[in-house]
Amino acid sequence: MKNMGFTRLPYIDGKSFVYNDRTSEIDDIFINENVILITEYTIGNPGGHLLKKKVFYDKIYADHRAFIEFLSNEEKLPSFMEYYKSNISGIYSKNELKVQVLYCSKKTISTEHKKQFVDSVIFFDYHIVQYFKSVTKAIKKSSKYEFMEFIQIPFSEFGSNIKDSSSSSHQTFEGNILPEEKSKFEEGYKIISFYIDAGSLLRRSYVLRKNGWKDLENIGHYQRMLESPKISSMRRYLYERDRVFINNIIATISTDKISLFDKDSNALTLGEDGQFTSENSTQVLPAKIRIDDSANIIGLIDGQHRTYAYHEADDQYEEKISGLREVQNLLVTGILFPKNESKQKRLEFEANLFLEINANQKNVPSNIRQEIELMINPFSSTSIGKRIVYKLNESGPLSDLIELYWYEKNKLKTASIVSYGLIPLVKIEDIKSKDSLFSIWKNSDREKLKSKDISDSALLDKYIDFLVTEIRIILIVFKEKLSNDKWRTYSPSSKEGLLTVSFINGVLNVLRLLVENEQKTLDIDSYRNKLANIDDYDFKKFKSSQYRKLGEDIYDKYFK
Repeated sequence: MKNMGFTRLPYIDGKSFVYNDRTSEIDDIFINENVILITEYTIGNPGGHLLKKKVFYDKIYADHRAFIEFLSNEEKLPSFMEYYKSNISGIYSKNELKVQVLYCSKKTISTEHKKQFVDSVIFFDYHIVQYFKSVTKAIKKSSKYEFMEFIQIPFSEFGSNIKDSSSSSHQTFEGNILPEEKSKFEEGYKIISFYIDAGSLLRRSYVLRKNGWKDLENIGHYQRMLESPKISSMRRYLYERDRVFINNIIATISTDKISLFDKDSNALTLGEDGQFTSENSTQVLPAKIRIDDSANIIGLIDGQHRTYAYHEADDQYEEKISGLREVQNLLVTGILFPKNESKQKRLEFEANLFLEINANQKNVPSNIRQEIELMINPFSSTSIGKRIVYKLNESGPLSDLIELYWYEKNKLKTASIVSYGLIPLVKIEDIKSKDSLFSIWKNSDREKLKSKDISDSALLDKYIDFLVTEIRIILIVFKEKLSNDKWRTYSPSSKEGLLTVSFINGVLNVLRLLVENEQKTLDIDSYRNKLANIDDYDFKKFKSSQYRKLGEDIYDKYFK
C-alpha cells in the first residue's frame, strides 16, 4: 500500500466505537488522495467473521458521507480526524471522496459468502495480495492504475482527476494501419503502429500475466511476473543514457476504447468482422489513432519491462525519469481483433504470439508452456494433466500441497508432475496405448475425445473427474498407511517428508503399471490390503529423477 502511495493511519486497530447503533472496530485505514480504504484482516475462519461484519459494512455503503462525517469527528480515532483536517478538508468535498471496504483473509472465502457482498466489499484474497505485493515492489506508484480498477474506482475519479471536468477523455496519436494483405494475419485482424509517450502508455497498460487478479475469461495468464532487477537496470540506463528504448512494444488494444481517422480526420469505422465499413485499403494507411484515457486497456504481450522502466518511484532516478516519462515516446505495435472474435480465439492468438516472440530469446519455462497449452488446446494430454493437478490441490490427500502461485514455498511443483507423471497416465492421442487410464474408462462416448475437432467440454469434464477419482483413491491409501511425518513435503526443516515430485510420479507410475499389466485399477480396500506395510518401504533409495524405477519397484513388491 505504501508503494502505491497510500498512507496508513496510526492507532486504528483495536479502537472500539459505535456507529449508527452498531458497535464495531476497524483494523486499518489507508488513504490515497480521495480514496479511503476501510481494511479488515482475518487469519481464522472467514465465513463467520465476515457475516458478523456485514451489518457494519452495509451501514458504511448506505451513506458514505455520513460515515466520513462520523470518522472525522470520532474522538476514538484521532489519527483520522487529524489526517482529514490536514489532507482532505478544503481539498476534496465529501461527495468527491471514495470509500471502499477491503476484506483481507488468509484463508479462502467461499463463493457463497462473497455473493452476499457483490456490490460492496472488495475481497483482497491472499493470492491477490501477493500478486500486488510483487507488482508494487517492481513498479511502485505506477501500480495504482491497476489497483484502482481492482477496487472498482475509475481512474477518472481518483485524486485530482475527479475535479478536472475539462480534461479530455482521450488522446490522439499519429500512426499507421497495416492491412491483412501486408501482415498475412487472418481477415479482420488490423495492426496499428504509433508513438506514445511513456506516461500515457503506463496509464493505459496492463500485462497479460499469470496469476493476476482478473478472471481468465477476461485476460490471458501466461506472462512472467515483472522482474525488479531488470526494471532497475533499465531505469539506470534511462538515467545514464537519457534516451528512449528503440524496440517496439507489442500489445493488444480494446477495440471499444479506440477510434481511427484518416489523415484528413475522417472517421474510419470498423465493422463487427474487423473490416472498414467504407472502402478497405490494401496498402499501409497513415492514420490518426484516438485512444481513451482509461486504465488497463492496452494489454502488453511483449515489452513490459521497457514500458515499466518509466514507472513512478521514489528512487534516485525518479527526478530525471519523471521528466522523460512525459517526453520520450515508445513505438507500440497494437493488434485490433474483430469485434465478433471469440474470447477463446483472442487468447489463443495472444498466447501463440507470445511463444513466437520468445522462441529466440531465453527458453520459456515449462510451467508457462503448460499454462498456454491449457488455454489454446484444452483437450490435449498436457491440459488434462494441468487440470488434474488443480483438482488434486482442491481436496483430498494433496489438498493445498501443490504450488499454484509463484510466492508459494515448500510445495509440490506442477510442471514435472504433468510432463512425466500425468501425461503418460492420461493420454488419449495414442490409440495403441494400453497403459493409459483412458483404455479402461467405461464411457460409451469416449472415442469422441480422439477426434481432432472435439469440442464436447462436458465429455472432457467427465473424463477428468474419472481420472481425479482414480488418482485420489490410491493417494488416500498411501497417506493412510504412511506416518504423519512422512506425509508432508520434503524440505530442510522436514527431512522425513516424502512428498516430492519424484514420490508423486512414482505413485502415478504404479497406477500406470496396474493398467498396463492388468487392465484395471483397484478399489480402496484392495489398495489397503496391498499397501498394508508400505510405511516400511525405503522410498529414499531412489534418486530424484528415478520415479519410473520407484514405481516399478513398488509395483513388483506390493502388486505382483
